[in-house]
Amino acid sequence: MTSKEYIASHDGQIARLEQVMTALAEAQVKTGKAEAKLFTAMAELARSQAETAAATRSLTRQWKAYLNTLRKN
Repeated sequence: MTSKEYIASHDGQIARLEQVMTALAEAQVKTGKAEAKLFTAMAELARSQAETAAATRSLTRQWKAYLNTLRKN
């Protein structure tokens, strides 16, 4: 392999590496944005679950109070 061929081959490898690195950087940005969306969704889900648990406890207390008002045979 002549030095010109070697340099051309090397330049081609560097160009491909630059393309791969650019694609990787773009993927990291997309992943970061997706991660932020996921974090927001998970936080909303946690709030919703807490509200549901509180409502369930309240309904349980109301149901028990109602059952206590029924006549016992």
